[in-house]
Amino acid sequence: MAHTQQVTKEFGRLLVDDEFVRIEGRWNQQSNADNLFVASGTGFEAWRKNAKSGFFIFPSKAADYSVFSVGLTFTFSTTGSKSTSAGIVLQAQEDGTGALIVEINRKKQFRVRRAVANRLVSISGEGEGWKKGKNINPKGLNTVQIRTYDKIYDLYINDKFMYSFAEVEYGHGALGLYIGAGSKVTFNRLQVHTDDDHANNESTTAPIDQEKALSAAIVKLKETINKKDKRITELETQVRQISASRAVDTTILREKEEAESKLVRMMAELETIKAENAALKDKVTKLEDFRNKIKESENGDILINLTTLNARQKEQIEQLQATNKALMASIEQQKADKADLARQIQDKQNETDGLRNEKINLMSRLFEKDSMLNTQQAQLELLDQALANCHNSMPRKSRQEKSADRKQRRKEKKKEEPVLFDE
Repeated sequence: MAHTQQVTKEFGRLLVDDEFVRIEGRWNQQSNADNLFVASGTGFEAWRKNAKSGFFIFPSKAADYSVFSVGLTFTFSTTGSKSTSAGIVLQAQEDGTGALIVEINRKKQFRVRRAVANRLVSISGEGEGWKKGKNINPKGLNTVQIRTYDKIYDLYINDKFMYSFAEVEYGHGALGLYIGAGSKVTFNRLQVHTDDDHANNESTTAPIDQEKALSAAIVKLKETINKKDKRITELETQVRQISASRAVDTTILREKEEAESKLVRMMAELETIKAENAALKDKVTKLEDFRNKIKESENGDILINLTTLNARQKEQIEQLQATNKALMASIEQQKADKADLARQIQDKQNETDGLRNEKINLMSRLFEKDSMLNTQQAQLELLDQALANCHNSMPRKSRQEKSADRKQRRKEKKKEEPVLFDE
C-alpha cells in the first residue's frame, strides 16, 4: 500500500457518461426475492434483499477497459442499516473467473477485494479488509473514483485520495456496479475516461503490454520493499539504543519500564515488517519468474502452463475441501463425545454429592454417639466416686468381730450341708 498517488496519467477522453435517466436496454431491471433494480426519477435504485451476499450489476453491453479513470456517484438509503455498502466492479473477466471490488459503507469505511473462484479475498487489509474513510457521507452523495494504469490503482473518495495498490492478475476487464448484502442505494452517475493513446481501443479486448505492466508492478513492489528495509534498519537501531540504556537505576525506574514497553512494541512491529518484507520479496521473485517465462515462451506454452496450473489448483482445492469436510465431521464427533462425557461427569458429580451428604449424616450421628458416650462415661465416673465415698464412710469392724462373723458363717454353712447317713 502506498500513501501517495501512484497514477499520474492524464485521462482526458470521455468514454461513458451515464446519469441513469433512461436505462431500458442498457441496465437490467429486475424484481424477485433477492433483488429489486428499477429506474426512478432520481437514478437507478438498487435494493439487494439477500442479506448474505452482495451482487454484481453489469450493463447489457459490457465493454472491456484497461487504462481508465472511472467515477461512480451514488446515495445511501437513509432507511438502511449502517452496514449498507455499494461500489464499483473493476476488471471483471468475461469467463467469470475474477474481478476487483471497491466499496464503501455507511460506517465511513472502505475496502478493496478480489473476487476469484467464488471467493472474496481482501486486498486492503486483514480480516474483512475495512479501512477508515472519514470523508464518506453516510446520508448524502458519495463519489468513488478509481484511476488505473500499468496495473497500478489509485482510489479517491469524494475527491480525496485514500489508497493505492497493485493488482497484476487482471490487465483488463469489464466495469459494473456493486450492491452489498441487505443494502439499498440509488446510483446517480457513472463516468469513464481514458487517455488519448487508448481512446480508440478501450472498447476492445486488447490488453496493454503485459511485460511493461509487470515491470511497473515489480518496480512498485521493490520500492515498497526498500522502504520496509529502511524501516527495519531504523527499528533495529532504536532497539539497540534502548537495549544499551537498560542500566539499573532506581531514579529512572519508570523511564526504564516505559522503554521496555516501547521495545516490546518495536520488536513486534519489526517482526511484522520482516514478515511483510519476506512476502513481498517472494511475490517479486514469482513475478520476475513469470516475466521471464513470458519472454522465453510462446503464448501457447504460457496458456498450457496456466491451464495446468489452474487444474492443479482446482485439484488442491478439492483435496482441501475433502479434508475440511472430514475435519468438520471429526469436530462434530468430538462435540458429541464431549457432550457424552459432560453427562457422565454430571452423573458422577451427582453420585459424589449423594455420597458426600450420606457421609455428613453418618459423621453427625457419630458425633452424637461420641457425645452420649462421653456423657455416660462422666456419669459412671461420678457413680464410682460416690460408691468409693460410701465405702470409706462405713464404720470398720474389729478383728474379734470379724473372727466371730467367720465362725458364724461356717456354722450356718454346716447346717445347710445334707446328712448322708443316720447315726
